Amino acid sequence: MGLEIKGITIPALMVKLDNSITFEENLKILEEKLASAFFKDSVVVIDYDNIELTEDEKSQLENLIKKYNSRVLGYHRKEKEEKKDNLPEIKVKSALKIINKTLRSGQTVEYDGDILILGDVNPDAYVIASGNIIVMGALRGIAHAGANGDETATITALKLMPQQLRIAGYISRSPDVVEEPESPERAYIDNNQIYIEEIK
Repeated sequence: MGLEIKGITIPALMVKLDNSITFEENLKILEEKLASAFFKDSVVVIDYDNIELTEDEKSQLENLIKKYNSRVLGYHRKEKEEKKDNLPEIKVKSALKIINKTLRSGQTVEYDGDILILGDVNPDAYVIASGNIIVMGALRGIAHAGANGDETATITALKLMPQQLRIAGYISRSPDVVEEPESPERAYIDNNQIYIEEIK
């Protein structure tokens, strides 16, 4: 099958590791592909379905991608796995729903599973998912992840500036003055409240 790199949206890429070859071979092929100027300043999601990655191997991937002025937004696989690092694990509840457009004011997207938005979510637009929500753009509207009560769900965006965030039964509202973040951020539940962390 071979290692694959698919454009999700500029500047986001999905790197799908090849489980038929060794990790070292994946790493070598990835470096050859990353050497292209096309990948400069991109954000990467690593798909490692049917592959067991150690913490050291994840560090090697992240360091290699960083070397070429890119950064890892998160990891994706079908099998449920306990989160082992500070990067978000994008778990698939069912087939991932991809919305390849910007959501305008008044538009609503609702799905039983994970939602990936390839664009912005404008003010007064709604995104509702039973799983995770990933926005490869600016999230300025309202997002509700874990809508069926899943408190492990997360909301990730390249620019997290929402009117309101909801995860399961927890709600977080935006402050009156919102500064544009410099890095992608992730919202998650911990100790019965929503926290937001920077993804470096």
